[in-house]
Amino acid sequence: MLVNPKLINAITMENLNQTQKEALQKASLIDDDMQEMIDNQPELLNLDNIIRQYLNPLDAGGNSGDANGDGKVDGLDYVIWLNNYNKTVTAGAASGDFDLNGKVDGLDYVIWLNNYNKIYPTPTVSPAATLVPTLTPTQIPSLTPTPSIKPTGVKTPTPSPQNNPLNIVLILSDDQRYDSLSKMPFMGSRIGWHKFTRAYSNVALCCPSRATILSGQYSHNTGVEDNLLMEYFNEKDNLATRLHDKGYTTGLIGKYLNGWFYKTGVKKIYTPPGWDLWNPFIQVNYFNYSLVENGVEKYYGQNEADYSTDVVGHKALNFINTVKEPFYLHFAPYAAHGPWIPAPRHAATNVNPIIFDPSFNEQDVSDKPLWVQQLPLYDVNKMTEVRRTQYRMLLSLDEWIKKIILALQTRNILDRTIIIYMTDNALSDADHRIVEKVCPYNSCNRLPLLIRYPFKPGRDINTLISNTDIAPTIAELAGVQLLNPDGLSLVSLLNGQNTLNRRGILIHWGNTHKVWMIPAFWGIVKNQWKYIELETGEKELYDLSFDPYELTNVANQSQYRQIQAGLATDLATLKPVIIQPL
Repeated sequence: MLVNPKLINAITMENLNQTQKEALQKASLIDDDMQEMIDNQPELLNLDNIIRQYLNPLDAGGNSGDANGDGKVDGLDYVIWLNNYNKTVTAGAASGDFDLNGKVDGLDYVIWLNNYNKIYPTPTVSPAATLVPTLTPTQIPSLTPTPSIKPTGVKTPTPSPQNNPLNIVLILSDDQRYDSLSKMPFMGSRIGWHKFTRAYSNVALCCPSRATILSGQYSHNTGVEDNLLMEYFNEKDNLATRLHDKGYTTGLIGKYLNGWFYKTGVKKIYTPPGWDLWNPFIQVNYFNYSLVENGVEKYYGQNEADYSTDVVGHKALNFINTVKEPFYLHFAPYAAHGPWIPAPRHAATNVNPIIFDPSFNEQDVSDKPLWVQQLPLYDVNKMTEVRRTQYRMLLSLDEWIKKIILALQTRNILDRTIIIYMTDNALSDADHRIVEKVCPYNSCNRLPLLIRYPFKPGRDINTLISNTDIAPTIAELAGVQLLNPDGLSLVSLLNGQNTLNRRGILIHWGNTHKVWMIPAFWGIVKNQWKYIELETGEKELYDLSFDPYELTNVANQSQYRQIQAGLATDLATLKPVIIQPL
């Protein structure tokens, strides 16, 4: 997947030298969202930061928190970080700048903390090692994400009528809008499934969301705040490892975490703990892509049979038909992520009408933050064709879901199998003029979520749900516990209850590497309200009951002052604890 030179010119990249162009190509290979942004909304990319990040790829030694290079992340490295805190530096990790963004700040502390007490290969003895005592962190800098209060575990699982372990199938689409379900003939008509109408992604971006789905933790607790930070995902203790230890046969087919094969700065194929079948994408696309098969990279071409949704669909069927129960299938095809290429058999399928929400190409954005005000209107004809193609892409996925259910039925295990269908994040498709994702609006972070739970009649559930809730739900159904989940199990809702004991849904964007020109924000969805605080000091408040398309920002208006203050208090309890250094 190489950057189109014509597109490079479109975002003033024609003067890049060869090294810089290679860095941009590497960015597109490791992070498929980068290519999508270049193709569709390059004005929201920070070119300088992209090049710097990919000219200085993450590596286990330089970015692990090991500032003094002695092979261990310990108190000595903390002292180096503390001595340089809030300084602008050029020495990188040696100065405590572990994320290589030129400044020693709270994000570097998080990297150090996540790797504290870890040992790296070929350590060298530091002369200072005998001079400074080993420290444990007692100070947390401003802007440092630290763990928020979490549930201590999950409840005893609800037994099935057969009193047998339940099989679990998670089907995870990519970049799917909530309103696209109606264009899927099979899934759009699922009577008997539980449909969650108010499900949100904590971070509306692929890698953070997928890490959250596998852990039940907010992105500021997984450490995976953007697509460059998958190395901080705890691959040794997550939903897959807990299920595997319980005796589940586990399989991942499709998309894992962005750039998982490049997390040390060098391409490396490996199988993380907990997975019995490991078939993730490396180069991800619909044609001309690669998957891991039997521990090696296998390339697929551009024949009709190579269409990636079909290839991974066949693998999912084979898993269901052959593996030992109980099993967990993590089926993650690429649809409907860009580049938007439908299966050849659906290239001309009629998916009309194409209907846009009132927020499409929002005309009056004077009440929106400055970054939205600066966006141009998007070409209506182009977006009409994009939406049409997205719908066509979902048709092949829809077919494979039907085949999966038929396979479960044929094996006579459908009624002891839980099926969860969802996406990682939505895609704005020019709602509010935003083409891509990451934004705080429903067009970016509202998710389709359906669960087939054979023990209770299906219904629409309007309770607020987060993607942090998926792993705890699966954990309770399987009878396992997770490590410090932030989310809540949905099993009580599946069994007929209508509420969960939570203050609100946390939405967030950390803008960690400043690669996207979207300011960091924290937000909360509670009852009918959505409240957002941006790092710029700007605020947004929407009454979703009267303004579901978020067209009127009522923040700072006198009649909403009390509501805004209450939401700000609630948001403060959900955000990480922040303590200034002494």
